[in-house]
Amino acid sequence: MTDDDRMALFDLKEKAKWSSDPEEKKAAIKELSTYGENAIYELQEIMSITAYEDIRNACAEAIKSMRVRNNFKVNETSSTTTDSSISNTAADDVTKDQKKEKFEKEAESA
Repeated sequence: MTDDDRMALFDLKEKAKWSSDPEEKKAAIKELSTYGENAIYELQEIMSITAYEDIRNACAEAIKSMRVRNNFKVNETSSTTTDSSISNTAADDVTKDQKKEKFEKEAESA
């Protein structure tokens, strides 16, 4: 990955985290997803700091779509893999993390 790509990832991450316009945040997330696996860390970071459910969902969908695309690439090169092997691991991980976070917050306030 080039320095220009790293800067672009950083700029998009910052826009998705701090923009006051929700649509601008979502556009930055969508553009981040075009960087593939290289953007997963940034998307996870955005998810961890945002208070907006729709932004978290946009990040989860971006990660999920990257993983699905990646599985399709694997499927194209491997005749032993089937489309049914495509999982929703990213979305499942996000949901588990959100449930854990909610549980921890409830425990702190109790």
